[in-house]
Amino acid sequence: MERLTKEYIELLSSPGNASDHFWELEERIRKDKKNPGVLIEVRKSSAIWDIAGFVGNGIITMDELDGFSEDLIEIGLPQSHWL
Repeated sequence: MERLTKEYIELLSSPGNASDHFWELEERIRKDKKNPGVLIEVRKSSAIWDIAGFVGNGIITMDELDGFSEDLIEIGLPQSHWL
């Protein structure tokens, strides 16, 4: 969410027409609300798969899994690492 907020600020602060910025921001927010890093129902039973999805969607990095169990880290690997 912090990254998105910074991107929104950059968009609104960029040169150009304020109304264009408004409509572009509205579109971005509508799209970003569907991103699993923004809206997710957290359950213990699906947490591992949620984390794998976060890694696959670039929401978190493998470095941010440092300190987690090896099982979780293996499941969190993006598919490109599975080959």
